[in-house]
Amino acid sequence: MAISTIETRTLKRDGLINEIVKGAHWSSITIGKARKVSPGEIIFFMDQLSLMLETGTPLNKSIQAISLQIKNKGFKNILKDIEKDIEEGRLLSAAMGKYPQVFPTVYTSMIRAGESGGFLKEILERIVALEEKHQKLVNTIQAAMYYPAFLSIFAASVVLFIVIYVFPKFGEMFEDIYSELPITTRMLMTASNILTSYWYFILLFIGMSWFIAYKFIVTDKGKIYIDLLKLKIPLFRDFFMRIYISRLMRTLGSLIGSDVSLLESLTICSGAIGNKVFAITIDNIRTSVEGGKTLSQPISESPYFPETVKQMIRTGEDSGMLHKVMPRLADYYDTQTEKQVKKITTIMEPVLLVLVGGVVGIIVISLILPIFKLTKSIH
Repeated sequence: MAISTIETRTLKRDGLINEIVKGAHWSSITIGKARKVSPGEIIFFMDQLSLMLETGTPLNKSIQAISLQIKNKGFKNILKDIEKDIEEGRLLSAAMGKYPQVFPTVYTSMIRAGESGGFLKEILERIVALEEKHQKLVNTIQAAMYYPAFLSIFAASVVLFIVIYVFPKFGEMFEDIYSELPITTRMLMTASNILTSYWYFILLFIGMSWFIAYKFIVTDKGKIYIDLLKLKIPLFRDFFMRIYISRLMRTLGSLIGSDVSLLESLTICSGAIGNKVFAITIDNIRTSVEGGKTLSQPISESPYFPETVKQMIRTGEDSGMLHKVMPRLADYYDTQTEKQVKKITTIMEPVLLVLVGGVVGIIVISLILPIFKLTKSIH
């Protein structure tokens, strides 16, 4: 699944290293100085709005009632602005479109289609389902990483405590038999001396390295580099590809099912996929479709899509059921991603425990053996 030569040339030719469409915010969004608007708050708003429209409450009154339940001041002010726009005669999609940092283009396009087709309530329900599916996957991945992350931080803290605070107390005792000490003890003593004597230089180096790395990562070039690594490193490639394919299928299926045109849907997905390099593949697919090809043709030619996806898209096109086939593909890849995460964490946990136990064991032995030698020399 290496990046093709054509895509690399396209990346350079179009200047996408410096200017590339920004993805829709699937995570929390900052609004000015107010606290972040979480996906949970967006889901609550969409769900409540759908419910109130079902009961026959006017749109502006529905938004007014929901805003009273919102505690986030920034989000509350936005809802008040949207309510005012609606009272002045604007459509909900146009009012939401003024705040792309809160309501992604995916949502506003679906809502616009729902408004024109007279099925806004159903579209809101579909958006809620779309976001809930995404958040479920995100939460699954995050929850699976908590224990390995905690164990790694705890192990590093224990090792640093022993090396910085425990070893220096034995340093003077071991000086007379330094040449007879095990290699591990000498290495730990050296590490202890460096950490205790030059800790400020080490902290300065770590701080500067983190600052430089952060400044690079937040640039367009840095983001492109990170996105390239996600698609090229064998250990991560398949994992991220499942996530991107799932996101593409679910978003594209929802847009097509909401009567958004295929070309517009592909344009929206390009910005919402979350990977600037994979977005180029979607742009290439859109160009092919615009040129008269079916959706399945450029997908079949792409190295990123597995045979299952290619076949299912072809079948969906032939039967006119793309909007139903794509969400099923997304569900399948979400399930595969969850299984992979659980498998990785199942392997990681015992491996980390063994590594932590081994490191602590080496440190303890490196302390005990010299003490035994000192005891023997005294006797």
